[in-house]
Amino acid sequence: MNNPNALADQHFDLAAQQHPHLLRSASYNYPHRRAFQVESGTNTQSASQRPSISPLAIWINLPARRFDTALGRDFLDSLITEITLRKEAFGRRPITQLLLRHPFLHYQGADITELMHLVASNFRLNHRDNSPIEYCAELSLEEAEGANLALLKGLGFNEFLVSLPPTLGKADHEALQTSWQHAREFAADSLGVRLPYGYPEQDLHSVRTLLDQVLTLKPNRILLTPASELDRWNLQENVQEHGSHSASQFALLYNALRHAGYRVLGNDCFVLGRDSLAIAQNQNRLRRTAVAYNSVNAADLLGLGPAAGCQLGSRYESNLEAIQPYIQHLQQGKLAVEKVLQLGDTAKACRVVADQLLCYHRLDIDYIENRYDIALSSLAENISWELNAEANMELMRIHNGLLQLSDDGIMRLLFITDTFIAGLLRTQEKE
Repeated sequence: MNNPNALADQHFDLAAQQHPHLLRSASYNYPHRRAFQVESGTNTQSASQRPSISPLAIWINLPARRFDTALGRDFLDSLITEITLRKEAFGRRPITQLLLRHPFLHYQGADITELMHLVASNFRLNHRDNSPIEYCAELSLEEAEGANLALLKGLGFNEFLVSLPPTLGKADHEALQTSWQHAREFAADSLGVRLPYGYPEQDLHSVRTLLDQVLTLKPNRILLTPASELDRWNLQENVQEHGSHSASQFALLYNALRHAGYRVLGNDCFVLGRDSLAIAQNQNRLRRTAVAYNSVNAADLLGLGPAAGCQLGSRYESNLEAIQPYIQHLQQGKLAVEKVLQLGDTAKACRVVADQLLCYHRLDIDYIENRYDIALSSLAENISWELNAEANMELMRIHNGLLQLSDDGIMRLLFITDTFIAGLLRTQEKE
């Protein structure tokens, strides 16, 4: 008798070989510089420095790889300098979302305590008044020890995200179960897993095994993340970033998680129905920045650390990626910003299209037409007809000025969103 799982795997392989561009994670591609046609900013005065008290997300991007320990103190001092330089523009805004990545790869508890004390001294952290917050620490499996989790909980973090390796050996699986037990003891509001796919050493069987190991933990959130996003400097040169190898794994994981009862944000962030993100999506108050979804009304993002990005209204900034230049700029009392980009009027409409499709899997055509004076209705009709006909299935439907994606359309979300953005840009060029 044929193995049903083997037949399913064959189906994913065939689909990915024919249309690998359709089956890809969407959350890590927007804002997409080419798609959004961003314009270089000519004004060095940050738009964020206009007075504002709207909620803000902070992303502290510590390098995900170990660096020379001799740089450790210089790097931490530079990060602290960056925090103090950003205080004037952002010190009054409530920080409703905080993301801290891989703190214990480089530092001990005392260093992290010092860092968070400086953050709390310079920014308006909301855990002090019991307001709704999403303060998440992302940890590798080796970092997710009980003592580290206890420290982070004491510092105000109420969410943990464990970033997994491409495969889990027996010892890794046991370590994950132990860490998970500790995290549950600390009563975290949300426990999540970053599940990687698309690595050369992974195949459909190993990816499905990894997912089955994760599902036994019943995490609140599971984030599917392509190898090209996690490890873009170390991948083999002959590995195609969006080839059928990665696409077939993505399709398998997507379908398995939908069958397991998870609600999907974008097409790669899966949450249980009781999770705060699922509730926010259901209540039409889900927000997103360039790095994460949130339920706490944070539309702007301040990035701190090398390669961190800022999303400040229509202005985007990105820090230097290399650690030494990052340190040198801040030692001179200057922000380590490498690029400043500004969205034009059409690009702002493109961002709204991307946000609506990723957060809610629909487009409010009437709202976008009225808000941005763009003829979206005819474009949406054409795209819907063409893509439905090409796929020979209903990917989307339009009714009373509202476009809604089907589950098959959500899986192809990146391709659909790119198609809408390309169409909007062509329409603008003709005008």
